[in-house]
Amino acid sequence: MRFTTASLLALGCCLGAQAQDTSRDAEQITSITKPDMRYVIESASFTVTEDLSTGIGFVGNTDEDLIFGTQGKACSGEDQDLEPCLGVEFFVVLDGDYDYEYVNSVNQRWSAIKALRLESGAIMLSRYIILDHGQTLQNLRLNMVTTTAIAGQVQDENKPKEEIKLTADQIAWGDDSGDYAFDDACDDARFHEDGDEWSYQRNHVLHDATDCRKLYQEGSITMYLDFGNNSGDYTNDDTCDDNRFTGDGRSFLTTDSQVKRDADDCIAAYQANRLNRP
Repeated sequence: MRFTTASLLALGCCLGAQAQDTSRDAEQITSITKPDMRYVIESASFTVTEDLSTGIGFVGNTDEDLIFGTQGKACSGEDQDLEPCLGVEFFVVLDGDYDYEYVNSVNQRWSAIKALRLESGAIMLSRYIILDHGQTLQNLRLNMVTTTAIAGQVQDENKPKEEIKLTADQIAWGDDSGDYAFDDACDDARFHEDGDEWSYQRNHVLHDATDCRKLYQEGSITMYLDFGNNSGDYTNDDTCDDNRFTGDGRSFLTTDSQVKRDADDCIAAYQANRLNRP
């Protein structure tokens, strides 16, 4: 995905509305100094919060409270404030435990930046600009805003999803054909956090309806496993396409598009001990 000014506007980065002092926008530079970096940051209505702890540059804060860095590269000179640098890097580090598959997907979707997984599990998103042939300060600002806009998208994608509690009428309860029906205990593995460990409970998925519904309505139990519905593209083919599961009952599909959309196939494989929850 290549970013243009139009795609930045779609992300909510309205440069014209955000800009403050843009008097130097047309100025073309072949090296950058700290005053130049400060101009680039503040002309986007972002805030300089402090100097970088190492290197030449600043830590900044966007109008969305995203923390980012601007660092000079290939610098020379003795006066750090006026030391010219032949390149500049804009970067954002997002804490978390990002896996390599997700980092690769970021690189595939957004060619404007480079995504790197750090040893801590955090993800670093960066854009490096070489100034040898000249860049306008306006273009540097656009590159900085592009980097922070993509970082904001990545951050939003990985925010914890708020769990929505289903009502009793939204849950398929099944029947009471299980071996332990009507004993005031729910034997359906969907309502046990570690239900995978008890094979008899797998056999009772959708087969202890009265007990489970009663306890759920009382608030005594929680649904840990929602199989969803049968709205997927490959339903009723005796293979589970929901990539939340592992095991030989799973298909080769890895896309998220079938999550909670292949219920009957996944329930059958789960009851047969051919699926596990990760």
